[in-house]
Amino acid sequence: PGVAMGSFLCALVPKYVFGYGWDWKYSMLMGSICAATDPVAVVGLLKALGASQKLSMVIAGESLLNDGTAVVFYYLFLKLCRGATFTAPEIVQFFARMALGGPAIGVAFALA
Repeated sequence: PGVAMGSFLCALVPKYVFGYGWDWKYSMLMGSICAATDPVAVVGLLKALGASQKLSMVIAGESLLNDGTAVVFYYLFLKLCRGATFTAPEIVQFFARMALGGPAIGVAFALA
């Protein structure tokens, strides 16, 4: 939910501030790019403060999950900008395929 909210909030800027006349599809495409988080500064600060390695790994892992979600949002809105249409169940199927497809392929290669 955080990446979706961040994408939406970032999309408000090109939609209402820049004045390009973009519709929501293009604004959300840009918002999904800007919503990806960067944990480098936070992890560096945690190391400087002497925080546990476990906490640093949790934050880095959460950032990877956020980045993956932002990429899925980007692909979804890129398809919409190129003229694709989706129903609500198709959007859920798209997210499931993107989120579960990579790990499934990884497990298949690991077992082979």
